[in-house]
Amino acid sequence: MMSFFARAGLLLALALTMPTAVAAQGTRVFDAPDGSYTFSYPLNFALDHEFADGTGDVTGVTASSPTNGDVIVTFLGPRDAGDFKEVSETTRPDITDAFTKAVARLASTTLKSSSMTTMLGRPAVDMIFQNARMPFSKERPQIKRYVFTIASGKAYNFECIYRADKAEQFAPACDLAVSTVRLRDGAAKAKPAAANDGGGAAPPAAGSCTREELNKRSMQVTDITSNMLMKDQSPAMIERLKKAHDAMRAVDERASAAPSAQDCKDIDAIIATLK
Repeated sequence: MMSFFARAGLLLALALTMPTAVAAQGTRVFDAPDGSYTFSYPLNFALDHEFADGTGDVTGVTASSPTNGDVIVTFLGPRDAGDFKEVSETTRPDITDAFTKAVARLASTTLKSSSMTTMLGRPAVDMIFQNARMPFSKERPQIKRYVFTIASGKAYNFECIYRADKAEQFAPACDLAVSTVRLRDGAAKAKPAAANDGGGAAPPAAGSCTREELNKRSMQVTDITSNMLMKDQSPAMIERLKKAHDAMRAVDERASAAPSAQDCKDIDAIIATLK
């Protein structure tokens, strides 16, 4: 998906959704402190903490500096989806209106674009707002970008902040995070008790495939293809990795919230083709 800003340098557009600049410099995986999700981010970003002095909870990733200005990528959720039951082209105007009312409370902040994309294997709305700051301010206009979706009845969204004149440099980090974010099964789920061991956790059934297991396999595909892309950016390699990601996404969308053993086997088969 090409957003409001031109994405020059997208090597695998609509496939890896990873700009060459990001691929060339490498990526890391962000693990949520509570273990609920992961996403990839560029190596030139650092962990963002709750407080400006670098203390407090880790809330996302950042490349903020006096030169860059504020550059922040944060994933939010799960939370109550309110009146929204799904995300689609039909509900996009209402979702955009709700975000506009919440984000653009001042005349200096305006909606620049709203379009459909994909996140967590589901339709998502990609909204870009521009904050012109105060009149005569020396600060450059700022972009506040929100990518919103609903998964298993809960709302999730990325918030990406960067200067408008640095969109080409930092918008790809938002694209990367959106395309690689994965939810993990909640640790709070009760484990089934074993039949005769006094209440210990029973082992998973043979051939079982949980959402967590499928997510781990999908992250393997992402990591492998990212490393391969850094070493070889030939058209043949790009086409090979595009096919792998297309196949992985097809499995992820088919599996939804209740993957089968075959889903995990299919991702394993994709991994095997990349080795």
